Amino acid sequence: MPKRSPLTTPDWQAAVRRRTQFYLLIAFLLAVLFGVLVFQFFWQRQAQQPQELTNAIFANQDIPLGTTLTADVFVARQVPLDAVPPLHFQFYEPLVGRVTLYPIVAGEVILPGKLVGGTSGGPIAQRCPQGLWCVNIPEAWFVAAPPDLAEGDELVIAAAQPGLSVDEAGFVASQVLVVALPNETEGGAYVLAVEGEEALNILYSHANEFQMLILLHPAGK
Repeated sequence: MPKRSPLTTPDWQAAVRRRTQFYLLIAFLLAVLFGVLVFQFFWQRQAQQPQELTNAIFANQDIPLGTTLTADVFVARQVPLDAVPPLHFQFYEPLVGRVTLYPIVAGEVILPGKLVGGTSGGPIAQRCPQGLWCVNIPEAWFVAAPPDLAEGDELVIAAAQPGLSVDEAGFVASQVLVVALPNETEGGAYVLAVEGEEALNILYSHANEFQMLILLHPAGK
């Protein structure tokens, strides 16, 4: 019987497998170590780079809608540039004397869109939702006093012609949004945002002496 080569013996093959596994493990550990070192290097480089700061003006108290701004309601802070919107104010001077278009809460950064004149159009035009039309509706147009409304309430306006059956009544505007209350407008009228066709429905109902009634959507409906 011919002698078996030492290279083909089971012991030698097992030793080769163990050595190969050892080398693969070493290569894997070296790759992991290299990855960790590279990550640590770039992380340290990034941490050493100074973050760009900007001056920003914040409210130091709650500021109601319609407030004429004075210097005592602001505080200036140095903040990272990417932490505030690009259109933020950096100095007090452009703010003093401006009027708030929306309420501002303490700690909020002051932005032009929150102030009258921050964008094109007057105060009511700036508050009128995109795609809707704002109309003044006097309280006297309604057969009963509207509910205690607030800005942002959603309404439905129903109408009926006097002397006709209740079955003839119907909704003339079903997507109505309160934009401003009588105490905010000249003449004491509600400013309501409606679709163009619904504005014409309201006008037609008033011109033909329909009795109109405001129905308030429950919150969250």
